[in-house]
Amino acid sequence: MSARTILITIGLSAWLLASAATFLFVAYTTFFGIAVIGLAICWIATQVELDGDAPVGNGLNPGFLAAQVQAKRDLSKEQRLSAQHEQSLAKHSAGFFKLFGLSLVVVGLCGGLYHQL
Repeated sequence: MSARTILITIGLSAWLLASAATFLFVAYTTFFGIAVIGLAICWIATQVELDGDAPVGNGLNPGFLAAQVQAKRDLSKEQRLSAQHEQSLAKHSAGFFKLFGLSLVVVGLCGGLYHQL
């Protein structure tokens, strides 16, 4: 078997386990489980949006931060435009998943309240 086949098998197995865990979570918590999953998706999308491609450093290692800023400054115009395009795609994707998560929260809470009535 090739390495690609093994990686695809591992990826599909992980998706199967994740979907089974999600199904069991929602089955036991009903609509409120859907709201919790929506909150998790919103939180992850917000973290991805906030982290972005900003330089990382702290007070203990200012040389590392300076090297990242200098490398970003030394990029050519085409490389800068390419990086901006990638950041734009990531921002739009994060926005989509935040809306998706919020819609799951609304569906979960409204469905849970309707189910309780």
